[in-house]
Amino acid sequence: MKPDLSKILESFNDLNDQARYAVLAGVVVLVILLDVFLLVLPQISSIANVNDQIKKLSDDTREVLTDRQRISQLRNNLRQERDQLGSLSIKVRSIQEVPAILSTISSIANEYGVKIDQLDPEKSLQETLASDAEGKYYALPIVIKARCGYHMFGHFLNSLENGNVAFIVKDFIIQNDDQATNTHLFTLTIKMVLVDRTKAVG
Repeated sequence: MKPDLSKILESFNDLNDQARYAVLAGVVVLVILLDVFLLVLPQISSIANVNDQIKKLSDDTREVLTDRQRISQLRNNLRQERDQLGSLSIKVRSIQEVPAILSTISSIANEYGVKIDQLDPEKSLQETLASDAEGKYYALPIVIKARCGYHMFGHFLNSLENGNVAFIVKDFIIQNDDQATNTHLFTLTIKMVLVDRTKAVG
């Protein structure tokens, strides 16, 4: 049974002003509540969902950018290590070149005024380092005893380090020379990295 609209309007008109305002206020409140529940709340939920998606996308983007920076840094590190390995490979001389290397050390010493008293490879203490397709690698200790001033020996050692020979300094002793105040006795052992390509693996 449908409600009679005219009767409802008559009943509404019969009400006093205060009651009519109350009814109108109730209707307005009802409309607002319906709007809130039917329109606003779903929109707020959608907006919150969109905000979560934006935050997730922002976090993912930040992570991607961070990963790209890490990859770029790793590439740079790998490039530097390859360059260092390449320069080191050039300095690894053949074990058959030991006499020529000793001659080079003597020449550098003469160039900087370093008097060599002893320059001996200790073949009995030679160590095997590794083997690969290039050959077998060794560390050959070479004992150097020299007389000169600090600056002269510093230039000599620096020239060796910048040369085309791979080595590390092990024992290093400095003593005063009783016969000359400006001269010192230097005793050191350098371990020279060498390769024997006649013993290549594979």
